[in-house]
Amino acid sequence: MAPKILPRGLPKFTKPRPQMTPPSEYGIGSLGPNSWSMGSLMLCEKANQSLDVLTTWEDSDGTWCLRRRDTPLTATTPPPGDSDVNRTFYCGNAAAMWLISPNVLCKVKGWIPGVTPEADTIEWVAKNCPNIPVPNVIYSWIDPAWQRSFCLMNVVPGVTLDDAWNELSKEERTAIADEVVTHIMDAAQHISPKISTATGGGITFHGWILGGPKPEMEGAYDWQPNLHPVITLEELDRRLLLRTGQKSPEEVDHFVFFHGDLAPANIFLDKDKNDKWHVSSIIDWETAGFLPKWYIRTIVGASPAYLLNLYMNEWEEALTWATELSHSLARNGFEEYSQWIRDGVQNSAQHPVYFPRASG
Repeated sequence: MAPKILPRGLPKFTKPRPQMTPPSEYGIGSLGPNSWSMGSLMLCEKANQSLDVLTTWEDSDGTWCLRRRDTPLTATTPPPGDSDVNRTFYCGNAAAMWLISPNVLCKVKGWIPGVTPEADTIEWVAKNCPNIPVPNVIYSWIDPAWQRSFCLMNVVPGVTLDDAWNELSKEERTAIADEVVTHIMDAAQHISPKISTATGGGITFHGWILGGPKPEMEGAYDWQPNLHPVITLEELDRRLLLRTGQKSPEEVDHFVFFHGDLAPANIFLDKDKNDKWHVSSIIDWETAGFLPKWYIRTIVGASPAYLLNLYMNEWEEALTWATELSHSLARNGFEEYSQWIRDGVQNSAQHPVYFPRASG
């Protein structure tokens, strides 16, 4: 049975929402063919290594260096350079990405104190789950003045699952879903008594079960991550009862590590030497953390993120990735509670309860 995707309501804001300063699409600017301005703190250039370099990498066009500015910029300083050059991704007020050299990207995300940088989570996964393919991080840093994180990483091999889906046979689709579930199970071997990030901080996103701040609250920033505090088993039950009128659908005594957003755009596929498709990388780990095991298959059937963009005008086809992944999870002992989610969403819409953002 295909999982039922639930509609996601959009919050109604009663006042204008302040934006990131400067806006996220101006986080990086080209200063010329081989030079970049990066936030308020950094400069990047193709050059021989200098004494004040923070990191270097070799690419097909030569050696690149990252170094600190002599004088940091302020948040009100007009961002230097041309930010339209090589910007490969831009998501509203929250995130953007640039191709810095032929095989290196820089990902820029909104940040507030207390948020675990994605690079820290990737490092943890690479160390503790070495069979899970993750991006190679070259260097990362926090820019407090501009309230964002920066992460330099190698371009991952292959194409997104979204782009490859049309080429896959039914058997190949099932095999890819099974491979992804193998990685889910690998991560889920790591457990914690609390809902938190890999490094013990509060997680972001996952408002389906954890709630969030009142949308129209004074001074709300739509670019700021919805940062939750570290949550115990007792606190999770309290939140669920307040928001949904329901207890957890399963009794649990621990939480398991989960990527959190295995959408088709976050899974990269490539072909091996035998021309067989395989998972070459899993990206976007910023919402990963320790979560209830029952949540994993349930969110696959509840979140629109698992729809295939390729088929957004063809509903049944758009569901095929979520369906394959859900079936594979079921074969491996994961339960699904879509009715529990539907009942909870209906109750929380009738009796909304909000929780403040955590502070770092």
